[in-house]
Amino acid sequence: MALVDIAVRQALLSHCRQRVGAVVTAGPRILALSPNLRRNDPAVDHRHATFHAEEAAVRRARRTVGAEVWVGRVNRAGRPVLARPCPRCQLTLARAGITRAHYTTDHAGVETLIIPVRTQGERYRCFV
Repeated sequence: MALVDIAVRQALLSHCRQRVGAVVTAGPRILALSPNLRRNDPAVDHRHATFHAEEAAVRRARRTVGAEVWVGRVNRAGRPVLARPCPRCQLTLARAGITRAHYTTDHAGVETLIIPVRTQGERYRCFV
């Protein structure tokens, strides 16, 4: 089974409106996987009410430096749609040392986003 298919299966497990799943890998080995998750803290505002799938998977992985992430999102019919990581997730991935993000597209394909490596002292920018 392709890694993007595993990410799509994780997305099907999500109970959020935007159903997204992520898989963190190092070569052929799966380090962590997760759908996006709701937060239960009433103090969290609506903009940050979920852990994005990429964030949740990175938090579950022990070692992420040099790893890659596979992201899948599904619509209500369960079909893959565009799942490019948002700027917040790109920043999370860069901080974790993840080098590439592979994500589903509207055309039932997969595209790759190269995540620049940050040098010591360099400020983060969103890579949109």
